[in-house]
Amino acid sequence: MRSATLLLACLLLLSGCGLVALPFRVTADVARIVPVIGDPVAAPFDAVGDAID
Repeated sequence: MRSATLLLACLLLLSGCGLVALPFRVTADVARIVPVIGDPVAAPFDAVGDAID
């Protein structure tokens, strides 16, 4: 029962706009790891994630 409650809570947190914005947020975080060009590459992905939220 406890795992079902935890799963339900996770699904509620990821529902709606957050679920759609998640791939953009993850891509921006991964791109930010690359030295020198990471931040400029990540900026558009962050902007899209902000626009969706």
